[in-house]
Amino acid sequence: MDYEEHSSNSQVPIINFSDENLKPGTENWDSASQVIKGALEDHGCFYALSYKVPMELNNKVFGLMEELFDLPLETKMQKISDKPYHGYYGPHPSVPLYESLGIPDPLTMENVQHFTRVMWPQGYHHFSESLNIYAKLVVELDHIAKRMVCDGYGLEERHYHDLIESTSYLLRSFRYALPKKDESNLGLMPHKDTSFFTILHQNNVTGLQVKLKNGEWFDIDPSPFMFLILAGESFQVWSNDRIQACEHRVMINEKKHRFSMGLFSLGTTIQPHQELVDDEEHPRHYKPFDYYDYLNFIGTKEALESKCRIKTFCGID
Repeated sequence: MDYEEHSSNSQVPIINFSDENLKPGTENWDSASQVIKGALEDHGCFYALSYKVPMELNNKVFGLMEELFDLPLETKMQKISDKPYHGYYGPHPSVPLYESLGIPDPLTMENVQHFTRVMWPQGYHHFSESLNIYAKLVVELDHIAKRMVCDGYGLEERHYHDLIESTSYLLRSFRYALPKKDESNLGLMPHKDTSFFTILHQNNVTGLQVKLKNGEWFDIDPSPFMFLILAGESFQVWSNDRIQACEHRVMINEKKHRFSMGLFSLGTTIQPHQELVDDEEHPRHYKPFDYYDYLNFIGTKEALESKCRIKTFCGID
C-alpha cells in the first residue's frame, strides 16, 4: 500500500502504520512524515492503517462498551472528575443522542481498575485487562505519529522525547443512540478538540465526518483497522499555526447504536515550539497556557461567543 492513497472522493491520506519498512531514518519514513505534515496543515487529520489492535481484541473492547453503556444511568453518573470532560457526559438537550465516559491515564492498570470498580463495585477483571491492553496499543500509534510530526518539521529526536514525556492520556468511550422520529440526527455538534492528537476508532458504523480545507464535510471510513488521527488545538499552538486543529462532527445515519473509542493526548503547559518560531516568517502567535485552565475556559460565555476560542484565550495580536 502506498503512503498516500486517494479514492475518487478522498482528500485524507492513508499511512500504513503496519508496514514493516516504516522505520525512522528510512526513505519510507521520511516520505510518510511529509505526507502527514501536509495533511495536518491542510485538514488537521489523516488515517493510520494499523493491525496493531487484533480483531479479537477489537471485538472484545466494543462488546465491553455495550455492557458499559447498558449500566443504569445512576451508576454511570458516579464517574465524576475534578477535571473538565474527564467524567461521565450524558445526553444533553443540545446533543440528546450522545453519552461518553472517560478513563484518565489508562496505561496504568490501577487507574483502569479504579474506573472499573466505580462501574462494577465487585470488580470486572476482563474489562480492566482488555481496556488497559487496548490503550497501550493505541498509544503506540500516537507515539509513531508524534515522531513523524517532529521529523516532518526537521526537529531533533530529543524534541520528540520532550513531547512524549510531557503527555498524559485520556481514553474515552462514546455511544450514540438512534434519533426519534422528530429528532435531529446530529450525534455530536461540529467542534475542535483541545488535545495534541485524538485517535478515533470506529467499529463499522458510519457517522464521523471531518471538515476539509475546502469547507466540505467528509465521511470517515469506519473500518476497525482505520484509525483517524486528528490534531487538536494544542498541536495548533505547538506548531505556531502550521498545523490546523480538525473540525469534526457525528451524524447518525444508520439504524443501530454507534460506538467509538477515542484516545486523547494531553499536555500541561502548551506553547509554540521554539524551533517553529522566528521573527520574520513565523512570529510567535500564542502565549504559553495551562492546559486545564483552557479546559475550564472553553465552557465560558466568552469562549462560546468567540470565533476562535484558542486565539481568544492565549493568542498574540
